[in-house]
Amino acid sequence: MPVEVRFRKLHPWSLPPQQREVDRHPSRDYATALRENFRFVRADRRPEHCAPWVMGQELGWRLHSPIDIALTPLDQIELDAVTDPEAAGRAANRSELWQREKSHLAVEKTSWLHLYQFKASRGWENMFIPNGAGTVEWRLGWAADVPRGYFMLVLPLETPVAGLDIPTGVLSSTSIGRMSEENGMGIAVRPTAPTTLRRGQEIARLVLLHADSLQARSVYEPSEESLQEDTASA
Repeated sequence: MPVEVRFRKLHPWSLPPQQREVDRHPSRDYATALRENFRFVRADRRPEHCAPWVMGQELGWRLHSPIDIALTPLDQIELDAVTDPEAAGRAANRSELWQREKSHLAVEKTSWLHLYQFKASRGWENMFIPNGAGTVEWRLGWAADVPRGYFMLVLPLETPVAGLDIPTGVLSSTSIGRMSEENGMGIAVRPTAPTTLRRGQEIARLVLLHADSLQARSVYEPSEESLQEDTASA
């Protein structure tokens, strides 16, 4: 029985992930037209005719930007959150401090970081939260119900968005469930240059993994040549 992952909209503006379906008919029709009507030229070696390529394209789900937004790089300095974070912020010459667990992140005031606050059950929430190392957590506003024993692999697109880095990461069903109870799934993104995104534009991929995939180990068998060399030297 196929494994099911249920996606739920937590906010009316969210865009839950979608699976991509490769339309192979135009490429096949073109290949047939060339084969039947032209002497030399052919189009039989197109990606759409390759089953591994098609499966790779259709694997998992695509994530989309829920808003139109212009992103810029966000320089961040991690500071001690215990002793005197405000003094540390002044020393770093940054206008804002964001507390993340045991650290504070000092950043310059950036409009896009505050502009997209959305209505939630506890009031207004920030869509973007500084995450360290130039990344921000992007809350996407939808929930996912992932079966126990499975994980979600976050990947960049085959052709990444210019100026937007998507760090590869693995999320457990527990962490996804925790995010789903609050303001929905979030992924880390790193703006590396000024870039503009449109609502509905693809930004990343999700792939479902079983726990066995994370425990796989490499086993290498010696070649016949190396065995013969070992026998000869013995």
